[in-house]
Amino acid sequence: MKGVKVVVFDLYNTLLEIKESNNFFLNLYRSSSNGFSLDISTYTYLVMTKELDKLFELLPSEFKELYIERKEDLEREINSVEVYQEVYNVLEELSKNYRLFLISNLATPYKKPVFDKHLNSYFDEMIFSCDYGCLKPEQKIFKEVEKLTGNAPEEILMVGDSYKSDIVGAKQMVWNYLKVNRKSEVKEVFEISNLEEIISQIAMK
Repeated sequence: MKGVKVVVFDLYNTLLEIKESNNFFLNLYRSSSNGFSLDISTYTYLVMTKELDKLFELLPSEFKELYIERKEDLEREINSVEVYQEVYNVLEELSKNYRLFLISNLATPYKKPVFDKHLNSYFDEMIFSCDYGCLKPEQKIFKEVEKLTGNAPEEILMVGDSYKSDIVGAKQMVWNYLKVNRKSEVKEVFEISNLEEIISQIAMK
């Protein structure tokens, strides 16, 4: 993996963990009278690719009503977010020699912990699906990094926990990739159990 100049991180379950997840937006959908007249896939895509104010415009008024009514549930979820133990040290070390970027599939409210935890200071650019209107593994969102850096695919490394979103997306772009597997035994050569392994992986041929 020698030659890497750019490291791109996923956010949740890679750098941050929601300790008290209540699936806020999914629960809004389940509590609605008719799913806001959308199938679950369409609803989820909208929530993850539109800013909150835009969702209030696009979705039936019931969505905003439920959102306001249950906002405390969301706040509890956001307030439970913690940074994995090794993250700050790893980002600090990597930032000395590599350009760092973030690509995350998330709904607007979940951006807040990035700034609350001061992770934003480590990244050249943070690319959030709710701002860019597309989701990993769509190539468009990955191409933003190539546009911003001008680096060749073989010079970019993607680090994330989702095979479907992060690894498939990186493969499509012909990037290098590492999958974070914190919950079970590491079985694949591209898997790591801790972000501290990134530096040694980059140094490998």
